[in-house]
Amino acid sequence: MKKITYILSLLIVITLIGCGNTESSDTSEAETTFLEESLITDTAAEEPQAESDSEETGDNDNESLEADEGSEESYTDSDIADSETESDSGNENSLPEYTVTAFEESRTMYASDPVNVRKGPSTDFEIVGFLGFGQDVTVTGQADTKWYEIQYGEDTAFVSNKYLQDEMPVNETAAKSDAGAAETASAQDSEAAASQEEQPKQGDTPQPVTEVKNVAGVILVGDSRFVQMQNSVGANSCTWIAESGKGYNWFSEKAITRIDSCVGKGSKILINLGVNDTSNLQKYISLVNAKADEWVSKGATVYYSSVNPVWENPYVNEEQVEYFNSQMKGSLNGNVHWIDSHSYLTSIGYKLVDGLHYSEETYQNLYAYYMSCL
Repeated sequence: MKKITYILSLLIVITLIGCGNTESSDTSEAETTFLEESLITDTAAEEPQAESDSEETGDNDNESLEADEGSEESYTDSDIADSETESDSGNENSLPEYTVTAFEESRTMYASDPVNVRKGPSTDFEIVGFLGFGQDVTVTGQADTKWYEIQYGEDTAFVSNKYLQDEMPVNETAAKSDAGAAETASAQDSEAAASQEEQPKQGDTPQPVTEVKNVAGVILVGDSRFVQMQNSVGANSCTWIAESGKGYNWFSEKAITRIDSCVGKGSKILINLGVNDTSNLQKYISLVNAKADEWVSKGATVYYSSVNPVWENPYVNEEQVEYFNSQMKGSLNGNVHWIDSHSYLTSIGYKLVDGLHYSEETYQNLYAYYMSCL
């Protein structure tokens, strides 16, 4: 009986042990399932959180990405600053950038038409002067815009490549002027010019010639306009230093010497040059200022007359004349008296016979006006 009881007890124990292992296995499986579900749940919870973070940060995430990409490209703070500067300058409509290729040797070229001279190689840049028809310039290089870099006074400037050529241009129908070809200054030419159809400007009929004031010691310095004025006014007491087709080079190399030879106390020097070479504006300013100081120290009085109006011609236009006058007037020193004969002729009326030269009556009016200013 005891043996049977022992066996039954043993069986019960074995059964209980087997049941315990099953529960443990179930428990282990349950724990595993719970862990897996927790991982899935946590992952699912994290994903909305990431989306939420993205929504909150917005563009900041993009900026971070760009910053990371930038670091891979090795951008520096200076690169970013330059980029911002370029962006800002673009908003301010800054002048276009350009590069210039210098020629190994400078070359002489000629203006095929009247043309503006600018600070930079495009029409976006400021006008600093002009070239007349046939005006020669020293070309030192060419910009990537194809415009030529030229020597302009003490500085460099630019002219469109469309208006500069290697050979002196020829215009057989126009009067020879600032291109360096001399005009004939004879009385016959004056009469022939007067016989041409006259072109009225700012008034068809000039006012009657005023009485001419007699002024002693007058030295008149100019180009073909003064040559023709001398022929128009006849006998007078002035010293005329004038030649046709001349400009700065003649003034500096020949006219100055002749003025120096006759200037003295009481002399009145009146200069009227520039229509043939408005491009030499700065040279005129420098030389006239320097010589005026010297002549004034000798007892003379110095005057500079504005370049007078022009009409249609192949050499110079009215815009160039007005620019030349405004710069001269503002740049001459206190020893030079400015005479605005351009405004005087505009106010009374005048007649041009070939775009550059005037009728006899206009010259006589102008001469009388000059004498009244001295």
